[in-house]
Amino acid sequence: MPLINPADLRAARRALERAAAYHLFDSRVSLIDVGMRIEEEKGQVTNELTVRVHVRHKPRGVAFEAFAARNPERVIDEQRIGFPLDIVEADYRPHPSLFGPLPARAGVYNPLRGGISISNEWDFNYGTLGGKVIDRETGAEMILSAWHVLAGSAFAQPGLRIYQPGSGDRGQRRNTIALLSRHAMSAGIDAAVAEVTNARPIINDQLGLGPVTGVDSPTLGMSVAKSGRSSEITEGMIDGVEGVRTIRYNGFDRTVRHVVHIVQTAGGGEVSEPGDSGSWWLEKSSNQAVGLHFAGSDVPEYGLAIAMPQVFDTLQVNLAPA
Repeated sequence: MPLINPADLRAARRALERAAAYHLFDSRVSLIDVGMRIEEEKGQVTNELTVRVHVRHKPRGVAFEAFAARNPERVIDEQRIGFPLDIVEADYRPHPSLFGPLPARAGVYNPLRGGISISNEWDFNYGTLGGKVIDRETGAEMILSAWHVLAGSAFAQPGLRIYQPGSGDRGQRRNTIALLSRHAMSAGIDAAVAEVTNARPIINDQLGLGPVTGVDSPTLGMSVAKSGRSSEITEGMIDGVEGVRTIRYNGFDRTVRHVVHIVQTAGGGEVSEPGDSGSWWLEKSSNQAVGLHFAGSDVPEYGLAIAMPQVFDTLQVNLAPA
């Protein structure tokens, strides 16, 4: 993928703001981001920079003409946005769980590490332990995962117990390994941290990938890999950044920002599965954390993450040393 002209990227960001003002709260829109045009028929990512409006269903032909006649204000118009536009058909959902046979990563792990099953005590559910971080003020050891894995409710309070494995993987109160500390949902970031107890030690390691070496910003064309509770080790490529979307969590509408879009590699294969929420996307060559996985689409196969520098800064944590 060629280098992106900085002036073009700045223009795309301004156009994204216009697109969001017009279309973000349209019920059929699932994401708005800056990214490379996708050839739908071939399922390939091109080299053309666009503002992308992702929709749950794209009417075509006569159906589009009827839709446009009834809803002219909802028509996504490139001239109004002021930048090359791509309409991507995809519906994204949070990736906390999908019940079925217990996978290998649903067991008890000692020491704790990224890529294994966790949940909070309220939800009969499971997600993924993202990794080990350190509180910037107190130096306390914490785990960082998705908000909807560690909290999952607007009423969740600090001290909520975190189980490993998750309660949906037969975890119980005796499997408590951390207590919820704080979250970043008020800043539009589906992320939270929980302070670990003395039940089991935790190390800086991603199961199957090794230690995380640092934190970096996600960029277009970056090759990434993650270690998740359900799909284990998967790979992908970042083809969209700076996304924004609205999503309903337990009856509350939230606006999530700093969204990163991840597509399959040239060889195909899964990007993620339900139960992978909270896993960390790492830049493949350096093992630096660039995104926190929180949602995905199965048809087509896409993943959504939140840019990791914004996650760390909002939650006021640093990466734990290896």
